[in-house]
Amino acid sequence: MLLLSLCVVAAVLAVTHGPVLGARLPEPDEGQILGKLPYSELRAPLRVATLLAATLGAQVATLAVSAELRPVWLVYGASVAALVWVDAYTTWLPAKLNWLVTAELVVAASVGMCLADNPATLGLHLVGGAVASLGFWWLFWRLGRGALGFGDVRLGPLAGAVAASLGINGWLIGLFSSTIVGVLWGLTVGRRYPAPGTERGFAYGPAIWIGPYIALVWTTLVH
Repeated sequence: MLLLSLCVVAAVLAVTHGPVLGARLPEPDEGQILGKLPYSELRAPLRVATLLAATLGAQVATLAVSAELRPVWLVYGASVAALVWVDAYTTWLPAKLNWLVTAELVVAASVGMCLADNPATLGLHLVGGAVASLGFWWLFWRLGRGALGFGDVRLGPLAGAVAASLGINGWLIGLFSSTIVGVLWGLTVGRRYPAPGTERGFAYGPAIWIGPYIALVWTTLVH
């Protein structure tokens, strides 16, 4: 019953942020020049189906974590998933949508802290993970010479906070996993099969997003 409830809420959040809000975003000035897929085309049934599949699958992880972490993982697996979904098809991480899901994640973290036995520790993990990830991805962007967009820098702290909810090991594994997945994807499939309708190559956002899930699987198996 709990999983069903999580899936319903997650589906509503994902559709609201993706096909509804994401598809109505104003196009960037250079989007057409770079061959960007129009946001309005995100409403295509098959594309919406991929978002729902990813979102509903992510709720298994939301169910697996403790009660105080579920609000954060729910928003991450739905609202943030929709942001990453936009990136996957367009290679753009719109700032307005990013700030919206960031605010939602902050609210979810606040709810989780209210449920936690030790809210200070949870808050320290979340904030510390976000700040550390921001520094890492900013440095990656700064030294990467175009390999990473600044939208990925804004996404990084969200993934970092969620991975850090599992502890320091979770943060480290999440960050390492995101980096490795992104590099491998870029060197293989990403370069050979770029995002539909774009000349900007592959989207790095999905690799960053999946890191915390790999960390959850790893920490669950180890413990």
